Amino acid sequence: MLDLGQTNEPVYYGIDQVQRTNETQLRDVEERHGELQQLETDIVHLHEIHRDFAELVNDHGSVIDNIESSVSQTETHVITGAKRLGKTVELQSAVRRKKILCGLIVFIIVAIAVIITVVVVTKKS
Repeated sequence: MLDLGQTNEPVYYGIDQVQRTNETQLRDVEERHGELQQLETDIVHLHEIHRDFAELVNDHGSVIDNIESSVSQTETHVITGAKRLGKTVELQSAVRRKKILCGLIVFIIVAIAVIITVVVVTKKS
């Protein structure tokens, strides 16, 4: 009636198929595991890049702060210099007027001295 070889064959075929399915699933799991390990490595690498980038931003932030401070100081110096330059122009004009006044006084004194000398010499003669 039933042949033992025939009844066992479907059982063995089913076990072979299950074994192949298990092997396929194992390969799939191993591939996923490898992909997850690669993903973990990539995330660690990305974290390092992010940390380096944050460090660069921080370093450049202090450089930018220094530049901003220097610009502010330069602005203050330029304003002070402009005020001093205006004061210097005023003082230079005042000095020039004083020189002209002194020159005029010396000229008047010399002219008076010459007139007195001419008058004295003329009276003696």
